[in-house]
Amino acid sequence: MKKSRLKNLNDYLALLVRRRWWVIIPTVALCGLAILMTLIFPKMYASQTMILIQQRDVPDDFVKDLIGSDTDERLSQIEQTILSRTNLLRIIREFESQLSEYRRLNEERKVAKLNRRIKIEFPSEKIRGRFLPTTSIIITYRDQNPDLAQRITARLASLFIEQDNKARENKVFGTADFFEAELKKIADQLQESETKLSALKQRYRFELPDQRDTNLRTLDRLQVQKNGNLEALDRFVTLQMNLERQISETPPMIPSASSKAAVVAARNPLVDTYLKKQQEYNELIVKAKSTHPDVRRLKAELDHLKKEIPPEDLAAAEGNSASGEASPDMAPNSVYQSLTAQLRQLKTDIAIREKEKKWIEEEIEKYNRRIQNTPGVEQEMLAITRANDDLMKQHENLKKKLAEATLASSLESRQKGAQFEIIDPANYPLEPSTPKPIVILLAGFVMSIAAGIAAAIVVDFLNQRPWTYRELERALDVPVLVEIPTIATLADEKHTLYRRLAHAAMLIVFTGIYIGGLYYLYSKHSAVLRILDPVIEKIAERASG
Repeated sequence: MKKSRLKNLNDYLALLVRRRWWVIIPTVALCGLAILMTLIFPKMYASQTMILIQQRDVPDDFVKDLIGSDTDERLSQIEQTILSRTNLLRIIREFESQLSEYRRLNEERKVAKLNRRIKIEFPSEKIRGRFLPTTSIIITYRDQNPDLAQRITARLASLFIEQDNKARENKVFGTADFFEAELKKIADQLQESETKLSALKQRYRFELPDQRDTNLRTLDRLQVQKNGNLEALDRFVTLQMNLERQISETPPMIPSASSKAAVVAARNPLVDTYLKKQQEYNELIVKAKSTHPDVRRLKAELDHLKKEIPPEDLAAAEGNSASGEASPDMAPNSVYQSLTAQLRQLKTDIAIREKEKKWIEEEIEKYNRRIQNTPGVEQEMLAITRANDDLMKQHENLKKKLAEATLASSLESRQKGAQFEIIDPANYPLEPSTPKPIVILLAGFVMSIAAGIAAAIVVDFLNQRPWTYRELERALDVPVLVEIPTIATLADEKHTLYRRLAHAAMLIVFTGIYIGGLYYLYSKHSAVLRILDPVIEKIAERASG
C-alpha cells in the first residue's frame, strides 16, 4: 500500500522542485484560460430604480382600509405577479427585437433567463432589535446592453405600480360591488319576508296574538248572550205551551146572541165534554206514546162518552168542528182570535231566537277556533319575525359596510391611499457590474496554482521512488552508509536526450492544441457562452449580490 512521503515543509518544497513542470504547466494553462474567460465573458450592465411606499393620507380611524393584508404581504403578492410567466413573456415580446440572445431559446428558457436577471428587494431597517416597516422597493435588471437594461428596469417599475393599482382597484371597487350586490340580495329577501309577514297578518288578521284578548272578551260576551237567548227561548216555549193550551180550551166559534138560548137548550152537554176530552187526547198523543197511562185513560173516557152520546149529536158536533165554518147561528170568538194572534207572534219571536241561537253558536265556534289557532299563528309569525329581524340586521350591517366601501373607493379614486412613487428612475449604467476582471484573474490564478500543486502531488503519489537517502532511511528505518552518484554512460546520455526531445515535442504539440483550443473558444465563444449561460448567470448573480 502506497504511503505519503510528505511529512514536513521540506518534503513539500522538494516535491515542488522535482515536479516543477507539473506545477508550472497546469498553472500557466489555467491562467491563460482565466485570461481568456475574462476577455470573452459578456459585460453585464445593471440598471436600478427605487420606488417609495407612501402611507395613507387619511387615517384608518376615519376611512377603513379595505386592502385587508399588510404592506409586506401585498408587496410579496405583487412581486410574484410581476415575476409570473405571463408578465415576463409580455416584457420579452415587447423588447424581443433587442434581445438577440433570446432568439434561439424556447419560451421556458426565455422566462427563466429573464427571471434570473431581475432582482426585487424590499430593504428594511432594524432599530433596537425590531425591523421597521418596508418603506421602499429596489428593482434591478442586468443586461449586456445598458440602454436596454435601463428601459426594461423602467418597464418593470411601471409594471409594478400598474399591478399594485390594479390589485388595489380590484380589492376596493370589487369590495364595494360585492357589498352592493349582497345588499341588493338581502333587500330582496327582506322585501320578500315583509311581504310574507304582511300576507300572514292579512290571512290570520283575527287570529293574531294581539287579538287574543279581544277574542276572549268577545267569546265571553257571546256566552252571556247565548245564556240570555236560551233563557228567552225557554220562556217563549213555556208561553207557547200555555197559549196552545188556552187555545185548545177556547172554542173558535161561539153562539150568537139570538140563538144562544136555543143552542144551550138544544146541545147535549156531553158533547162539549167529549170535544174537550178529544182536544186533550190529541195534545197528549203528540207528546207521549199510546201506552202512556194518561193517554190510555183519556182514550177510555172518550170511548165511554162516545157510547153515551147519541150518534146524531156527535156527528153534528164533529161536522161543525171539522168544517170550521161558522154556522148562521155561530159567531167568531174574540178571545180565541186574540190567543191565536199571540201564538203567531210568539212563534215569530221563537224563530228569531232560534236564528239568533244558531248565529251565536256559529260565532262561538268561530272565536273558539280563532283562539285555538292563535298559538300556531304566533309560532309561525315568530319564525318569520325572527328571520325578518335577522335580515334587517344584515341589511343595516351591509348598508354600513357599503358606506365604508364607497368612502374607501372615493378615497382610492382620489389617490389618497397607500401608493407607490418612483423617487429614483431607472439609471443608465456607465460601468458594467459584472464581470470584474481583477477578481476573475485573481481567482483564476489562485485556482491555477492550486490545480498545479494538486497535479504534482497526485503524480508524485503515483510514482513513489526514493529521491534522497533520507527517504530511504525513513522507509527502511536503517542508516545509509554510502551515497553513490549516478554514473552516466554514452547510451544513457543518448537516452536522456531522446526522452527530453520527446517531452519537448509533446509539450509543443499540447501547447499548439491548447492555443488552438483557446483560439477556438475565443472565436466561437458565443456558442460556448450559450451552453454555459446558466452557470454564468449564477456566477454573475452571486457576484452582484
